[in-house]
Amino acid sequence: MDTYTLKEIMSQGNASEKTYQIVSNMNIPNENVEVNYVFTGCGTSYYIAISAARYFQEITGIQANAVPASEIFLHEKQVFTPHKRYRVVSISRSGTTSEIITALKAIKDRENISTLAVTCNSDAEMAQLADDQISLDHISEKSVVMTQSFTNMLYAIQLYAARFAENNAALKELKQVPELLNENVSHAHVMKDIVQGAKAERFIFLGAGIYNGLAKEGTLKLKEMTQTECESYSNLEFRHGPISIVDEETVVVLFSTTKMSEIDHTLLHDIKNNGGKTIVIGDLGTNLTADHVINIGSNLSDEARATLYIPYFQLLAYYQSIKLGLNPDQPRNLNQVVKISLP
Repeated sequence: MDTYTLKEIMSQGNASEKTYQIVSNMNIPNENVEVNYVFTGCGTSYYIAISAARYFQEITGIQANAVPASEIFLHEKQVFTPHKRYRVVSISRSGTTSEIITALKAIKDRENISTLAVTCNSDAEMAQLADDQISLDHISEKSVVMTQSFTNMLYAIQLYAARFAENNAALKELKQVPELLNENVSHAHVMKDIVQGAKAERFIFLGAGIYNGLAKEGTLKLKEMTQTECESYSNLEFRHGPISIVDEETVVVLFSTTKMSEIDHTLLHDIKNNGGKTIVIGDLGTNLTADHVINIGSNLSDEARATLYIPYFQLLAYYQSIKLGLNPDQPRNLNQVVKISLP
């Protein structure tokens, strides 16, 4: 099946080369005042926010949190305190999502809050409401589900953080991402054979740290394209109850990192003992044992290589939808942009 979704997944490596150039040429002021960062979005964009906040704090040493956009206007006092300064990074592919617009309007005149929009549409209302913007207008998806926009907006924020922190080591690693992403997009077709051979009623995605946002997005992609039962957890949290649902029709997709490899070894053993099938994705210079082991082969740090994992779970969802006889370009009950009536 020739779909927009597949084309956009397969071209995201080339798109990231343009993203690198855009952010590299930005003027990024390094603020001297103490500012806390709040990353926000809805759906897929919120999952970008989760991973972006973790990366930003790791690289810059500045406190960063992620909240759904609706929390900003529904529970403002739980997000902000009156005597601190904030930088809100709003994330939206279209820049028109109802909650994002309402959130930015709610904080528009706050003297202690500045805003940065990250979007694929520089003409959108979100970009106009924000004080500054990172606009990736070269990302123009026709598919309903977000694929290369997810990857490129996360990558853009990683580049922004590294430049903001003047972290040359991080920038050197991130510069390698477009070429490595192109390689991994091609290799990710291995998911087709894995899906065809899997007898699965449910999927579990596991990721810790920056990878927790990716695990949540892996779950969302599969739900959007296939309506398959699936969940996500931080790696060790899975042992605290949820592992009870593992059986012979459960597939666990684990995003492994150097920091987590020894812990992941024991976790995979427990999953196997409960009958579950396992897929491990990572830079695997370790002896992790799983039903399917995918080595992305980057030699980058855990934080820098996060975007390289993304094509694998996107194509897992894509090929699962094809297997089930569904059209990934037309997921059930979904539109490309969510607009709702808000007070």
